[in-house]
Amino acid sequence: MTPISASPSDQLIFAPVGITHLTGDNADLIRAAAAGRSRIRLTTAAQLNGVPHFGTVVTMLTVFAFAQRTGEVLDLPVSIVFDALENAPAEHLTIDSEIYTRSVGDLIDTGHLDRAERVGGFEQLLTWAHRRSGITYEFRPYNVYQGLRPVRECLHHIASRLETFAPIVAPHDGIIRIRPRCPSCRLMQKSAKDLRITALSGAIRLDSRCPRHGPYAELVHIDGGGWYDANTPVRSVQKGYLLAAERDLYDACSVSVDGADWGGAWHAHVLAPALAHLGIPPTHWPVSIFTPLITDRTGGKLSKTLYVARGTYANLPELFLNLDVLLAQHGEQILDLIWAEVTRWAGEPRRLHRTYTVDYITALLEAGRPSEQLRTA
Repeated sequence: MTPISASPSDQLIFAPVGITHLTGDNADLIRAAAAGRSRIRLTTAAQLNGVPHFGTVVTMLTVFAFAQRTGEVLDLPVSIVFDALENAPAEHLTIDSEIYTRSVGDLIDTGHLDRAERVGGFEQLLTWAHRRSGITYEFRPYNVYQGLRPVRECLHHIASRLETFAPIVAPHDGIIRIRPRCPSCRLMQKSAKDLRITALSGAIRLDSRCPRHGPYAELVHIDGGGWYDANTPVRSVQKGYLLAAERDLYDACSVSVDGADWGGAWHAHVLAPALAHLGIPPTHWPVSIFTPLITDRTGGKLSKTLYVARGTYANLPELFLNLDVLLAQHGEQILDLIWAEVTRWAGEPRRLHRTYTVDYITALLEAGRPSEQLRTA
C-alpha cells in the first residue's frame, strides 16, 4: 500500500495565512466557544440539484473529519446536522418575460423527479461518513428547517424591518426574496418583483401573483403553518440566528461548516452585519468554519450548478462531476483515500486554509490507485 507520506500532499507548499499563525490545531478555532458547553453541533447544507460532485463530496467528508477531530481534541460529544435543501429550483419557465420556478421538492411530490435520484447520493455519502467516523448526523429537509420557530422568528424580524435588511440581503435591487408559491400550481416568481411582505402580529403575510391563477397570499405563522422559499442570503441569516438559539437550547457550541466560497466577503457583508442588527451578541454567534475550495484549472470554483445547468467542464473526467461515476470507477475504497486526505486538513491549519485544484486531486487519486487495485484484486 502506498503510504500517506508519499502522497502529493507532502509535496505542496503551504504558504502561511493569517489564521495559521494563531492556531496549532484546527480545534483551536472553536475552543473558546466550546468552553463550558456540553456538546458540539456542526451544521452544513447542500442543494439537492443533482448527484453530488467532487467538491460536495470533499466538503461533506471534511465536515465529518473536522467533527471527529474536534470531538477528540476537546473531549466533547459531536453531532452533525445536514440541511438538505430540496427548495433548490428544478424547473424554470418563462411566462410573459418573467422567469418562474418550481423546486426539487415540488417536482418530487408530483412525481416528475425521482427522490432516490436526487437524495440517494447524499444519503450514501452521509452513511459512509458516519460509519467511517462514528459521528452521528441528522438529515433535515428544508421543509422541516423553514418551519423551525427560531427560523421563523428571524423571518419575522426581517419582515418587520425591511428597510434595514434590504441593503444587506438584497443590495443590488432591494427586493428581499421570501417567495411564496402558488397554491394551485406551485410556481414561484424568481425575481419576486410582485412580492409584498407584511409583518403581522405573530405571522408574516406574503402576497404575490401567479401568471396562471392570479393573486394569492401565504400566511406564515411563527408557531407553524404556511410555507415559503427563502433565497440564499435570507436563509444564511436565518441559519446564523438559528444556531445562536441552539447554543442555549442544546447547551452546545454551534458551528456552521461551509465551503470556502461562503467565507470572506459573504461573511463580512451579509452574515455579520445581519446578526448585529438582530441584536445577537458576538459571543453567541455560531463559529464559522470553511472547508477548502476545489478549483478548476482556471482557478475558479468547481461548480455543481454550472455543471448541472450548462454542461460546463467538458474537458474534466466525469468522476469529478458525479459521485456515481467516481464510485463506479474506483469503488467505495476511493472514499478511504479521500478520507485520509481530509483528516489531515481537519487537523492541520496549514492544510485547511487553502484551495486545491482538480489537477492536485487527480495526482492524489493516481498516487492511491495502485493500492486500490491491489486491494480489490
